[in-house]
Amino acid sequence: RCLAARCSALAAGVCLSARRGDVTRRARPAVSARAAAASARESPEKVDREMRACYEVVERMGRGAVYLGSARVPEDHPHFQHAKELARDVALAHDCTTWSGLGAGMMEAVTQGGMAAGKPVAGFMILLEAGGQRQASRKHPYLPDENYLTTSFFSARKHGLVDAGVRNTPDDRTAFFALPGGVGTLDEIFEVLALLQLRRIGSAHPVPFVVMNYDGCYDGLLQFLERDMVRYGSLRENELAPHWRACRTNEEALAYLHEFYSAPA
Repeated sequence: RCLAARCSALAAGVCLSARRGDVTRRARPAVSARAAAASARESPEKVDREMRACYEVVERMGRGAVYLGSARVPEDHPHFQHAKELARDVALAHDCTTWSGLGAGMMEAVTQGGMAAGKPVAGFMILLEAGGQRQASRKHPYLPDENYLTTSFFSARKHGLVDAGVRNTPDDRTAFFALPGGVGTLDEIFEVLALLQLRRIGSAHPVPFVVMNYDGCYDGLLQFLERDMVRYGSLRENELAPHWRACRTNEEALAYLHEFYSAPA
């Protein structure tokens, strides 16, 4: 009897909708809007393909030192020279690939540094937006095509950069370096920091993360995290200390890496 009652109610509702026509008509725009949004959204399969392509570049070029930094630092800025020398010295000391976003500024500095060391240089470029339109293509001015990938999605690019810095074996020599930068650099810094803090970096072995605090450019950020957020209660005192090291000079950073990789496993 209950089933019969439900069927009768359903039939009555269908008849009412058919007579008035308003319920059906009101539902159609919502369905159409959802369909239009879905068709405008870029394919998740495309993101997946880009991520897999990033991993292939990492496997081909080898993991190493990953540099995050501003594209706006001119070549005559002292920090450009510092970054260039840092990348050179790290590549020589640890016989590793130099990774970055392969743009201008700090990214160009570390590219030059890695090449000066005679070691592999690789990275992930991003298609930029200009006038509301995304670039159709983008090529590095002098690196071979097999050394890098140009991506459409920041998510794929960041997955690639993180993968380039993880350690699968105790003999892997990798590191993340936060060079001076703006919003994009800060996004990448906090991505790596959060993965380290939450133990989701995907590395079989610990990875050093070095903040290059040239001329105190990150003093404000470090104070905000270490003092203000501790006072607020969103961080415990020294909670981030195990995950990164702030260094003011290249010499200090190189000494830290030597200490990190000389310590017993």
